[in-house]
Amino acid sequence: MSTALFRREGDLYYPSENAQGPWSPDYLHGGSPAGLLASVLEPAGTEGGLRLARFSVDLLRPVPTAPLSVRVEAVRDGRRLRLLQGDLFAGEVLVSRATALYLEQVPLAVPEWARFEPGVLPPREPGAEASLAELAARGGRKALPLPGLHHTVAVTLVDGVAGRGRGRVWMRLPVPVVEGQGCSPSVQAATLSDFGNGVGQLQINENTGSINADISLYLHREPQGEWLGVDARARMHTNGNGLVETTLHDEHGPVGRVLQATLAMPVYAG
Repeated sequence: MSTALFRREGDLYYPSENAQGPWSPDYLHGGSPAGLLASVLEPAGTEGGLRLARFSVDLLRPVPTAPLSVRVEAVRDGRRLRLLQGDLFAGEVLVSRATALYLEQVPLAVPEWARFEPGVLPPREPGAEASLAELAARGGRKALPLPGLHHTVAVTLVDGVAGRGRGRVWMRLPVPVVEGQGCSPSVQAATLSDFGNGVGQLQINENTGSINADISLYLHREPQGEWLGVDARARMHTNGNGLVETTLHDEHGPVGRVLQATLAMPVYAG
C-alpha cells in the first residue's frame, strides 16, 4: 500500500488509509482533501513567481474513502494576482471546494514597526515524536484507534492538547500528499492547517466536542524547513458555534494564521 495520502490514476485520486479520519474508515480527515486541493492548484497558481497568500476550504460533506476528482477554474488570472477555484468530487457529488489566492512578490524595505511581530512559540525540542492521536490520549481525551492522518502526521508537544481549547505543537507531514510528487512547504501548511481544531480541541463536557466546517489559511510568507509550529486557541459561544484561531510558525517565526468555524458535536466512544 502507498504511504502517500493519495495515488493518482488518470484523472482520479485514490486515498490511502493514511488519509482517513479518526471517526470512520469510510471518510477522510479534513486535512487530506485540503492537501489534495492545494497540491492540484499549486502548479498553475505559482506560475510566474506568484506565492500562495490565502487558501480557503469549505468542507461541504464528509469526503468518502473513494476515488476523487478535481475540477479547476481560474476565477482571476492577472500578472499580480491569481485566484483559482478547485472543486473536489466523489463521483458527481461535490464534497469540498477550495479557493486559492496567489500574489506577486515584490522586494521591499519594511521598517521594523511595520513588520510581523516575532513568534513566541518555543523551539522544537529534539526527542521522541508522537502522533496527534497519541498526544490526545495522553491528555485524557478518548482514544482514536483507527488509522488515518491523525496517526500519519508526526508531532512533538510543546504544551496543551488536553481538550481545553489550547495546544501548541510542532508538526511535519512525513509522506507525500500525492504519490510520486514533491510536497512544497505551502502544500504541507495547507494539509496541516486543519489540525488547529485537533490541537486546540475544545471538549465542552464528557460527551461534547467540536468539528470544523471550513479552513481559512493565510500565509504572509512561505514556511521554511521540515517542521511547522501550530499554536491553536479555541472558544465557543452558548449557541454551540465557535472559532479556532491558529498561528503557524517555522523556526524563524510566524508564517501565517488559520481560522476555522466550529460546531458543537457529540463525541462517541469508539
